[in-house]
Amino acid sequence: MNRVSEVLLGGPLDEAVLVDAERSTLMLVDRPLRQYSSFALRLLAATVVATAGVAADSATTIIGAMLIAPLMSPMLGTALATALGRPREAFRTLVITVLGMVLVVGVSALVTAIIPVAANMETNSQVLARVSPRLVDLIIALASGFMAALASMRSDIPDAVPGVAIAASIVPPLCVVGAALYERAFEQALGALVLFLANYVAIQVMGGAVYLLMGLGAKRYSVVSDKARKLWYTLVGIGAVVLVALLFNESMGVVRASMQERAAQDAAVAWLEGTDYRVVNLTLDEGELYLQIAGRGKEPTLGSLARKLKDSDVGLVGLSVSVVDERRMALGES
Repeated sequence: MNRVSEVLLGGPLDEAVLVDAERSTLMLVDRPLRQYSSFALRLLAATVVATAGVAADSATTIIGAMLIAPLMSPMLGTALATALGRPREAFRTLVITVLGMVLVVGVSALVTAIIPVAANMETNSQVLARVSPRLVDLIIALASGFMAALASMRSDIPDAVPGVAIAASIVPPLCVVGAALYERAFEQALGALVLFLANYVAIQVMGGAVYLLMGLGAKRYSVVSDKARKLWYTLVGIGAVVLVALLFNESMGVVRASMQERAAQDAAVAWLEGTDYRVVNLTLDEGELYLQIAGRGKEPTLGSLARKLKDSDVGLVGLSVSVVDERRMALGES
């Protein structure tokens, strides 16, 4: 055992812990009814809760759904089975993952159809957080995959599991996919699906790397040659490169939009200097600037605002300003 393996495992490999990890990730199914029913029922409950949380725009409810969602288990099982060189188990856990995905998307669409609160795909913050995947989402998923793999092989860090469940956004994006498909918001559905796939690939890559560094790729654990593992990781690696490229492009778009909005905010503040007005709200959406100011007295001219925006290199296709007139009333005055 090398030094890296000792550090990751915290000592020698515990064979009993390995068996428990195989069972918890559905790689080892020795009690089918118990294990599969537990997986299906927990996933069903998590989907209903997460979909309701999306519809209600409630982050707290979605966090609760993350804690009971078991979809991470077969995903991690695929990484573990691949590292151990067991293609049959890798294929089975992959099939369980796909079936779980179908269940989540289908149930979330059904819940969206019958729930009394409809999720607005354009303004709902829980939807918006999951339809524009960024590079940072991939980084979070990589860290989550690392911690999940570590926790599965170490009995001394079980406290990390709830944190991993919350950080690795697995079920909520699929719930958004189902809700968006029902609402015929196909662009949002695609964005949420890309986020899920990014998380899946990151967990496979990082989980597999951790298991191999732990020494689980040794021939004594494997039932096949190294060729099968190399083929799998080649395919996963190609998928990872494609997703990184897609997410990097999305991230750069977000960065550019953030910089433009900051420049617009600074220009608006400079525009209101020397007046009794202040910026209440500012939104920059696809070149359209929506600005709300509040105050009293003479309003500054839009022409001067346009010049300041131009000087700040803020490119606009439209400008809308609303004014809230604030009047002070002394106490007791009617």
